[in-house]
Amino acid sequence: MDLYTSLYVGVCLAALVWHVRRRRRLEHLSAKAQEKTGAAEPASLHPVIADHCIGCSSCIKACPEQAHHTVLGLLRGRAHLVSPGDCIGHGACKTACPVDAITLVFGSERRGVDIPLVTPTFESTVPGIFIAGELGGMGLIRNALEQGRQVIESIAQKHRPGGSGGQQLDVLIVGAGPAGFSASLTAKSKNMRYVTIEQESLGGAVFQYPRGKLVMTAPATVPLLGKVNFRQTSKEALLEFWTDAERKTGVKINYKERVEDITRSGDGFIVKTNRGTYPTRSVLLAIGRRGTPRKLGVP
Repeated sequence: MDLYTSLYVGVCLAALVWHVRRRRRLEHLSAKAQEKTGAAEPASLHPVIADHCIGCSSCIKACPEQAHHTVLGLLRGRAHLVSPGDCIGHGACKTACPVDAITLVFGSERRGVDIPLVTPTFESTVPGIFIAGELGGMGLIRNALEQGRQVIESIAQKHRPGGSGGQQLDVLIVGAGPAGFSASLTAKSKNMRYVTIEQESLGGAVFQYPRGKLVMTAPATVPLLGKVNFRQTSKEALLEFWTDAERKTGVKINYKERVEDITRSGDGFIVKTNRGTYPTRSVLLAIGRRGTPRKLGVP
């Protein structure tokens, strides 16, 4: 090896060492900043483990993220949340715990979650506007499906479907994720006047999951379809099921349509989108947390 080659190799090695050290230093500073601000702590549903944990490891074995991240671990004979930032709120750990030592909560002391206030029927502080699914803090698929169904049943009980007359809708549903899709099926089953709009694709946040990602859900009753026994499936299989359900039931969803404004009008609302204007008695916001929400300016 001649002198010039040796110098070239030496410079390359020095540059590589400098780059690696710089990256590690930045990662260390980032981790410290996240720890200080609480940004590494979970913003979604996550477990708090009580002192009467018996250290059986059932929760660790049940966690579907454990294969990729050390979310839970044993420390001094008790389970602990080791990597809070990697917890995405499946809730499987709580179900697996034999002594009921796990409570599922939102946010933490240092990192709260901005969850809208809703009534037991999921109505917001603005009468007539309802919130369901991930936006309301419930990202679990089964629970989001159930919330979507309950919201529409509540609206149907409050107002006789189709009783408004004219062109006014009974409900305008924003979002076609688990909650919005379930709400749409329920509205169709009750012969309600409804429109569902989705700015992206069927599945909402699920559509944005990485390819091949395992999705944890649980048996649930879906309107017009009956009981669905999914427990652990892939993103692709779940989306295929929903697409097939959309085709079989004939439920209509307006894709690539986005809400631009909602204003009060009499006993209902006028909803303006990038494609048109809809008069409606009620609005269900099931947009998740990945969309482009605009706060209502109310508690």
